[in-house]
Parts: sequence; structure tokens; C-alpha cells
Amino acid sequence: MSTEPVQPRHSESLELPVEELLRRARPLPPHEAMVIEDLSEEEGAAFLAALEA
Repeated sequence: MSTEPVQPRHSESLELPVEELLRRARPLPPHEAMVIEDLSEEEGAAFLAALEA
């Protein structure tokens, strides 16, 4: 078994410039489209707990 460290295949960074990230971003839908209207208190609490887990 070899103990030599693995060398990267290329030296290019995978990080993108901020301008490129902003160009690729998509706007969020309006707030009204993202609100779940008919959740009970328990369902809302379970949803928030799932997000935090």
C-alpha cells in the first residue's frame, strides 16, 4: 500500500468570483408564493425544527 499523498490533477481553484456567482443566481419568488398558509401551530413548529436539524 502506498503512503504517498495524492497530488491534485490540476491547480485550478473551484472557487468562483463573486461576479460569476451573482450572474448565476436566480431571484427568489415573491413572499406570498413561499408562505404556507394552512399550517397548524404544531406543523409549523415541526417544519422549523426540521430546518434547524
